[in-house]
Amino acid sequence: MKAGSKSYAIPNSSRPGESQVLRNNANKDSLDLKTFPNVNTAYDIFWNSVRTHPDSQFLGHREHDPATNSYGNYVFSTYAQTAERVENLASGLVHINQKANHASAESNIMRQFPVAIYSTNCPEWAITERAAFTQSLYTVSLYDTLGESSVEYIINHSETPMIVCSIDKIAKLLRLADSIPNVKNIVSIQSFSGENGFPKPFNTTAVTVLKEWAAHKNIGLYDMETVEKMGAQAPLKHCPPSPSDIYTICYTSGTTGNPKGALSTHSAYTIAAKSSSETLSLVDTQCYISYLPLAHCYGRNLENFITLIGGSIGYFQGDITKIVEDCQALQPTLFASVPRLLNRLYDAMTAASVNATGLKGMIARKAVSDKLANLKAGKGNLHSVWDFLLFNKMRAVISRKLQLVNTGSAPLEGNVLEFLRIGFACVVTEGFGMTETSSISLIQSKTENTSGNIGAPFLGVEVKLIDVKEMNYLVSDHPNPRGELCVRGKHLFSGYLKDEEKTKESFMEDGWFMTGDIARINSDGTVSIIDRKKNIFKLSQGEYIAPEKIENILQKHPLVMQAFVHGDSFRNHLVAVIVPDKETFIPWAKKVLGQVANGLSLKELCSDPAINKALLKELDQAGTASKLQGFEKVKAIYLEPNEFDIEVNQLLTPTLKLKRTEAAKKYADIITQLYQSR
Repeated sequence: MKAGSKSYAIPNSSRPGESQVLRNNANKDSLDLKTFPNVNTAYDIFWNSVRTHPDSQFLGHREHDPATNSYGNYVFSTYAQTAERVENLASGLVHINQKANHASAESNIMRQFPVAIYSTNCPEWAITERAAFTQSLYTVSLYDTLGESSVEYIINHSETPMIVCSIDKIAKLLRLADSIPNVKNIVSIQSFSGENGFPKPFNTTAVTVLKEWAAHKNIGLYDMETVEKMGAQAPLKHCPPSPSDIYTICYTSGTTGNPKGALSTHSAYTIAAKSSSETLSLVDTQCYISYLPLAHCYGRNLENFITLIGGSIGYFQGDITKIVEDCQALQPTLFASVPRLLNRLYDAMTAASVNATGLKGMIARKAVSDKLANLKAGKGNLHSVWDFLLFNKMRAVISRKLQLVNTGSAPLEGNVLEFLRIGFACVVTEGFGMTETSSISLIQSKTENTSGNIGAPFLGVEVKLIDVKEMNYLVSDHPNPRGELCVRGKHLFSGYLKDEEKTKESFMEDGWFMTGDIARINSDGTVSIIDRKKNIFKLSQGEYIAPEKIENILQKHPLVMQAFVHGDSFRNHLVAVIVPDKETFIPWAKKVLGQVANGLSLKELCSDPAINKALLKELDQAGTASKLQGFEKVKAIYLEPNEFDIEVNQLLTPTLKLKRTEAAKKYADIITQLYQSR
């Protein structure tokens, strides 16, 4: 590794089949973090900021006007105001659990039980979680995109006796009542009276029916307002958790089978929050817009470290299509996102600039060219002239105050990342984390000017690679070591709930967690994810296939939006379901067919044999250009006019990963036809 490396390779740390161990350059001698030495739990994170920033803005939401069904400006509660609600709710949750178990409220108080939260991001989500750990309870997250069977599975698997949810989820839960016998209480986030600025979803009669239904199922049904009042009338002293206590059970999205419940301690998420604030050098003026699902580790860690530094959190109105509108109203300094949304922003920004016609497009192309040249030359991403004329306006699409954009959960194309760096004229970083690593592991530095990598280890984290011989990825590869990425640190999860076998499979000796991702250590000390170990299968001729690698190559083609590659050990070749990018595909398809294409819809174009043949040829050429082996190329394709998504066809996880098993089931007949056509 050359001098000036972006990570520190511990001398003499390599072993046969294992690379050197990498750390952050600031952690050469110790993995210990330097800031907030007295903060050791999520309880400490919140209550320390209540003490140090009592009058600072904390949780904000946009007020809803039922008359116009529109949202106004952000309204914030301070840390002190939030703390009062947290204390009241914490006591109230304990009281209703005691009541459900016919236990005295004065003695033998039951704690250390899970509280499930079933809602989109909102201030009450955050208040509920902080209330839980104020009385040594812990949280479990539920979310719609799991599907009803998985919701039922998680409720039973975690043995949660209590669910705090948005009011629209109550009927769904009551329908499941006979299948979730552990649930004794349901608490509605919204008031049954329709107060507190929420739209009134149910009339009085409907609420009465719900209460009668719940009573019939022996479930206590309350609204949060009532539970908070109960807690205020009979307050309990705080019962803080210890660092080793469970903080949350975060269920993985599950590309196959039932989701796994990752047990994470207070210590793990506290280390993640402290490491995030130190690594990114964030100060207490940060404002973050919360829309990434709190059911997942990424959004949870973001809120924790913003809370740690005494920053503020504004919640989106619940509609992802209006996130830009919410950002305009909030003016956040931090915008964390995922590639799918950033790609859409990139498309809109390039359409209005470099792809514009006339003088506007000409000026934009010159501006982009100049700034990209400076970026790649290490001169930074700011330009006094072009930023004033063009790029400050681009940044203002999100926020005039924008300082940092971070992307994770999946790779972002290099050209998109570079354009966003110059377009937003602020720090744009790409990172890597998992549920099992409390959302952190590696991240690019704030001065990074390269793409195609996930940077160096976070502070407090170390990583290494190990050989994956069956896929021919070896740490002895030249010029750069390759292998499975392994992570170690105090931020790791404790294991999978009730699954000792999978827990043991995930760890190697000395506490190293095996991520399942194939990585490369670059000569500058950064790390790149290049493949995926999981989801590999063997073709009939004995060749191993990593479908995600091939899908990533296919999805880089301008005519392709999404791809699902399928193969099995009884076949000697691959087939694929391709979702075309309609913006580029329709004009291309009409050019292929000529006048015959006039008036044809996307669906009709997708079903045309000539189009299918022409696109397959394009993809074969793309595979050759990407140096795919012959057995890695798809030999037959089906064109799907409808996108894979989270809600409608449920082929994507909430983190936008393909549910491979579900896709195989949905397209089983088509896959059979594709093989028969060969």
